[in-house]
Amino acid sequence: MVKSMKKVKKIIAVALVFTMLFVSQVTAFAADTKATKSANKDMSIALMPGVTGDSNTVAFNFSGLPDNAIVKEVTVDCSSASVIGGGAILAQSLTITSPSGETHTVSWGRGNVTTTNLFIAEKAAGTWSVYMTGTNIASPSLGSAFIGGTKYSRPKMTIIYILEE
Repeated sequence: MVKSMKKVKKIIAVALVFTMLFVSQVTAFAADTKATKSANKDMSIALMPGVTGDSNTVAFNFSGLPDNAIVKEVTVDCSSASVIGGGAILAQSLTITSPSGETHTVSWGRGNVTTTNLFIAEKAAGTWSVYMTGTNIASPSLGSAFIGGTKYSRPKMTIIYILEE
């Protein structure tokens, strides 16, 4: 009788542990929140043919987020683009800096939308900054002297975050 009681207690304990794990996973998943902000200005790049360079830096103010907001994913949407001049800029990468100063350079995303999870567990609140790197792919050897550029009108940043308890 004592052995069977111990077995029942073990079964109940294991079931309780699995239940708690499931509930904590569902709670964490349900707590995801999303915030989107527009940049403080347009992001632009203008280069001579064959030259690689950086755009100006734009900022996104997420100071209104709770202090315990922790990043899961960051997306930068530069889909509102227009051509400047006669060359063509090939976007290569996006450099993102978090409010704490952590910086990551990531490949430019499809459709001018770039998503990264490299900032996971970073504090979300504060001012983030972004600039892009690109190359004017007009051929300098063909005598092209046109400065080419692209203007991204008020890019948007979306942060998916959870609230740390």
